[in-house]
Amino acid sequence: MNIALLTGRGGSVSLPDKNVLPVLGRPMMAYPALMAKEAKLIDDVYLSTDGEALKRVGRELDLKIIDRPEELALPTSQHRDAIEHALKVMTEGGVYPEILVVLLCNVGTHRPGLIDHCVKLLMDNPELDSVVTVDERNEYHPLRAKRMDDSGLMQPFMETEGEISTNRQDLEPCYFLDHTFWALRVSTCFGKYMKGQQPWNFMGNRILGVPNKGAIDIHTVEDIAYTEAWLKEAGWDDEQKR
Repeated sequence: MNIALLTGRGGSVSLPDKNVLPVLGRPMMAYPALMAKEAKLIDDVYLSTDGEALKRVGRELDLKIIDRPEELALPTSQHRDAIEHALKVMTEGGVYPEILVVLLCNVGTHRPGLIDHCVKLLMDNPELDSVVTVDERNEYHPLRAKRMDDSGLMQPFMETEGEISTNRQDLEPCYFLDHTFWALRVSTCFGKYMKGQQPWNFMGNRILGVPNKGAIDIHTVEDIAYTEAWLKEAGWDDEQKR
């Protein structure tokens, strides 16, 4: 089976209730939920959360609810532990995912058909551990990054040799996970195999990136405004028209 798993905490340090705040007339988490439910290669959709508001929205969207324990819903909790807990609940219920698509409840920037595209890539390429959405962001290139020393002076974050161009377009393309979703092959990403690239070691080592221009996860009110503009440009409309 191919299973989609939405993840979201009830509490939020950066923006209270960000997972259920209205975005174009829908709760934020409705966007990943709708895309997962519309995906032809997804057999069922679950929600892992401790938040009652998220559970209410999840039930309205006909998601299967996994009650996340309090110790896995703290600001310091690791995402991989919540995912492993959800997998344990599924398998104890007789559901054994081959591919698990993890979607964050605070990401609204979703394009129709992208989940199926990434799942198909993973199904057709058994040597891959995962397929994830990424965005090229050379403005945050590691060769341009600085750290602050004890005296407040800026120092290179990493040691390099030779001259580095100040023009971001001259640098080797640098990609960041945009966290729209991660398609994971359960058999090679979890359990004793969880030895992948840091910090998301549950993605394995053979990770295929699929560009998804401009997607973000939401942490501020400004991020919501950006997400609404992104969704409109991507073809979404208000609730009454979809």
